[in-house]
Amino acid sequence: MTKIAIEMSPIVHGSRAVKRCITSMVRELVKSEDINFDLLYFDYKGQADKRLKAFGRKINERVLGVPLRLLIPLWKRLSWPKLENILHQCDIFYTNEFYFPPTKEALVLSTIHGLPHEVIPEKISPQNAKSLKEGITFILKHADYLIAVSETTKRELINYCGVIPERIYVVTHGVDKYFRRRKNQQAVWDHLKLAYDLENPYILYVGGVAIHKNIMGILAAYKIVSAVSYHDMVIAGPPDTAWNRAQRFVNDNGLSERVRFLGNVDQTGDNLLNLYNGSDLFVFPTFYEAWTSPPLEAMACGAPVITSNCSSLPETVSDAAIKVDPNNMEELAHQMKSVLSDKLLKNTLVDRGLDHAKSHTWGKAATKMMQVFTDIKKKGPWKERRI
Repeated sequence: MTKIAIEMSPIVHGSRAVKRCITSMVRELVKSEDINFDLLYFDYKGQADKRLKAFGRKINERVLGVPLRLLIPLWKRLSWPKLENILHQCDIFYTNEFYFPPTKEALVLSTIHGLPHEVIPEKISPQNAKSLKEGITFILKHADYLIAVSETTKRELINYCGVIPERIYVVTHGVDKYFRRRKNQQAVWDHLKLAYDLENPYILYVGGVAIHKNIMGILAAYKIVSAVSYHDMVIAGPPDTAWNRAQRFVNDNGLSERVRFLGNVDQTGDNLLNLYNGSDLFVFPTFYEAWTSPPLEAMACGAPVITSNCSSLPETVSDAAIKVDPNNMEELAHQMKSVLSDKLLKNTLVDRGLDHAKSHTWGKAATKMMQVFTDIKKKGPWKERRI
């Protein structure tokens, strides 16, 4: 029986998107009775305890109370301690981290979540770009095979890093079943009033308030739209590289009463679900995404979507969304006004979005991942890997 170890630390310290994706994927993977799974956490603060035994069947879980900040330098400089010094022998080690324990014999399968530092370096801070480059370098040295989260990411790995195509597998993400259309709209608005004091119809963006997310473009387009629409603009996401500029823009243009910055949205309740359900339009015209969940989450909740025509976004949304040039704010504003004023267009996008979101399930993603496990076990170690 195949034995697979999965590095689970991101669900303790990772971002919202990473936590949700890994949890959803692993929950589906461990349904297989043909594989023995070991789940490994590096967690010295005890945060993993509440997540143990949470995947529906008996799974071996190991928590190491050692800070990653102490282990990473050892892995980078000495390639030690090995995975086999930490866990029982396994056939495949699957990780979503930049840094992980190298292995003696186990095959390493590592996910690449994008190369923004290569594709849009002018929109990434030097510190972040350096961190991304070093992390990718470590992965390429210590992993046998790679999971790209989109065909776009696979092309980027080939073009920017010289990775041979046969070393890369594409497994896209699913949409969590948590995201769904709610029938009781009054309950949605009661919740939004209580949680965020939202009462007016609104346009929604979900994600970090960052330069590469095109926050300034969203605000510039909304300024045009606000002159002819009664909709507010709701931005739900943590402060990032565009936070100060966005605040200044809103204040300087007299939009402080119409633009709401909600900050990081709590993921433990129904806040995000209700924000999607309450919106009349979801906008996501970012400059770069390797693969991204918010447009699909919005679709699953019945919101019409406008997103970018670049990066992996056309691959993500297919024909279920309006796609615009993220550098053209007049075009974005025009399309926003069109959706808000044209009921037929809006309903068409809603129907397409609901159908499209249903095609992206974590069950499908896990089935594809299982096929990858089988294939790489047959192939064995990547011959150019260990140096």
